[in-house]
Amino acid sequence: MRHLRLWRRFFAQAVVRETHYRAHFLTTLLVGLVQLGLGIVPTLLLFGFTQEVHGWTRAEVIALVGVYQVVTGLMATFIGPNLNRMTSYLTEGELDAVLLRPVSSQFYLTFRWINVAELSNVASGIIVLAFGLVQSGLTPNVGQVLQAVVLVMCGLVLLTAVWSALVYSAFWLQSVGPIGIVYLSVVEAGRYPLTFFPVPVRSFLTFVFPVAFATTYPLQALSGDLGWGSVGLGIGLSVIAVLLIRLVWQRGLRTYASASS
Repeated sequence: MRHLRLWRRFFAQAVVRETHYRAHFLTTLLVGLVQLGLGIVPTLLLFGFTQEVHGWTRAEVIALVGVYQVVTGLMATFIGPNLNRMTSYLTEGELDAVLLRPVSSQFYLTFRWINVAELSNVASGIIVLAFGLVQSGLTPNVGQVLQAVVLVMCGLVLLTAVWSALVYSAFWLQSVGPIGIVYLSVVEAGRYPLTFFPVPVRSFLTFVFPVAFATTYPLQALSGDLGWGSVGLGIGLSVIAVLLIRLVWQRGLRTYASASS
């Protein structure tokens, strides 16, 4: 409960900061809309020559782009602002002060900063998702919506774990800027259905870089093509990922030498 109260304070502070920089909100919204449009254009071009690709219609892929926008918006709101700071925490000695706080240092470094403006991209993603579902004629029931929500949450946990593992390598490499670029490049695969890729790539995007749990699987759940077994798998993988990333963090702390020492 202490961590929850602390996070609520972080969020309140972020909202106050955002009210002082309204231009930032508008800029983020415009950039997000441009990115969303660029994500939809390839879909329109692809389906200009066919009605269906690997069992997916144009409307379903547009809905998938909406899910992708929601997920990346949430990551950019709550996770990105923190993990992008990891190198400076280590090289400038800021981690020293964090370790002295009466709170989990890993929690603090993962959730301290929040970019409220990115929630506009989450909203635009929901609109595109709703449009795609209506166009495809899908009317998910409560159970299917619940499956999709749980899978999105699992996808967020898994993507956070992968990104964290990559940035925690800063304990040994000092700088992880290029690694962050690789992460952002690979996550782009979430714009497209898993079946669009060869089998080895599908396995990679499911178990190694599990973006499928954040985008493709939630939409399949909304369309009724996924059972609770896949949801259970997502929950199980999420628990394992959290435990593993905790071990990586603890290992990194044991090798950490203060930048100010």
